[in-house]
Amino acid sequence: MYPKTVYVAFGVVCGVFGTTFLAIRMGLMAGASPVFLAGVRFTVAGMVLLGALLAAGYTNGRTVAGLLGRASVISLFLTAGTFGFMFWAETRIDSGYMARLDSTGPIVAASFAAALLRARIRVFHLVGFAAGTLGVILLSGGIRSAPADWSGLAAALVSVVLYSLGMVLYPKLFAPRDDPVTVNALQMAVGGILLLLVSPLLESVRLPLTGGVIFPLLYLVVAGSIVGHTANLVVVRRAGPVFASSWLYVAPPIATAAGAIVLGETVGLQDIAGTLLALVGVFFVTRPESRKPV
Repeated sequence: MYPKTVYVAFGVVCGVFGTTFLAIRMGLMAGASPVFLAGVRFTVAGMVLLGALLAAGYTNGRTVAGLLGRASVISLFLTAGTFGFMFWAETRIDSGYMARLDSTGPIVAASFAAALLRARIRVFHLVGFAAGTLGVILLSGGIRSAPADWSGLAAALVSVVLYSLGMVLYPKLFAPRDDPVTVNALQMAVGGILLLLVSPLLESVRLPLTGGVIFPLLYLVVAGSIVGHTANLVVVRRAGPVFASSWLYVAPPIATAAGAIVLGETVGLQDIAGTLLALVGVFFVTRPESRKPV
């Protein structure tokens, strides 16, 4: 068993990340350009969080300088790469297909963990991967719908790989004594700035100052980035990348429940079966990981 704080942080990650896909979609539908929206989200979140940490005396300039180089490296994976591709992909493929692709994250993370961290992947992990992936497929409508654009499909797959690789690299770049809150602030700020710099090269920059953009952006900054990503790094540090990535099995059930409660969407037997399988997958995947070689 892990400490209770790990399960609390994991619950926060699941709840927050399960609702950020909707916020991203709302911002894009309101007219914001994807890479620029992602850049604004993470630059603001990183700067606000870092400023608050410095003002409160939680961290200091010397600590920030010592972490900046490694945080910049991890930001290429966890922020600039993952969300640059993800935001762009969501303009080209439907949300159900995106959910099915994201459900491969724990499997990809496990592969990288086995290769780079010499993590032992046991039979119950494999059962969890199978159950969780099948559950998300059922929950997101099976295989009836196809991606609207092959470039969007490719971008979504790249985002999954970069995210999984970033979580596996985190324990190799940072020691247990390195504070994940400060690391998160730095990597978000650096990654966000990189996204802002490349945005004019990739798209026509748009950020309408309307409620349809501002409110989702505020949610993404505060809940998604400052709260969610900090909690995620806490889980990665204390429980390992395979456990941490299993939120990708929980997000679709949360989205389904939110749609039923808030929007009155119909929940059928397939949705219930998918939810149960996804949760079974999480139960097995989140068993304690071993970094010892087989």
